[in-house]
Amino acid sequence: MTMKYYSITQDSKFKTLIGRSGDLSLHAAAQQYAFGKASGSIFEWQYELEFNSDDKKKKDGSDVFTFFKPVLILTSRARAVFDSVAPDSIEDINILSPNSDHSGVLVHTVLESAFNRGLSEFDEYPNGLVVYKVALNALAVQSCDVFRVAESPLSVFVSDKFVDAAKDSGLKGLDFKEVRAV
Repeated sequence: MTMKYYSITQDSKFKTLIGRSGDLSLHAAAQQYAFGKASGSIFEWQYELEFNSDDKKKKDGSDVFTFFKPVLILTSRARAVFDSVAPDSIEDINILSPNSDHSGVLVHTVLESAFNRGLSEFDEYPNGLVVYKVALNALAVQSCDVFRVAESPLSVFVSDKFVDAAKDSGLKGLDFKEVRAV
């Protein structure tokens, strides 16, 4: 059976987390990291988060918050899924959330040869790519369950194994969009 892969985002029905204003927001720090800055210098202090005030009519209870990709904010239930499926793909970062059950993790596994240039849709510029649709090289991703690709560093991808574990544990708040892998 061929493994399937998915990009993950937060379900729009749920409340989102945003960073509190400060010298460097978690969103900005995550982007700097994704585009090459060393994690130690960016994630050495605690980032404060709050629920987005525009989301008052949305549901509480998301187990995963993806606004800060490649940083994810997880409940203990979501963290257990990541730890069981891909413990070596994430590392902790220091956050302070309005929910004491939340923890921050950085998806640090980046696969260099996973991006299929022939089947992906993107524009290329001198400083990098703007990717509209990702296709993956199946051989490059076959042994990885949670990862990013160098050409689309703000995206997080997961395998069938992760999706099955997320569904079995009843995780709420994640949307999975299938990504072609050949």
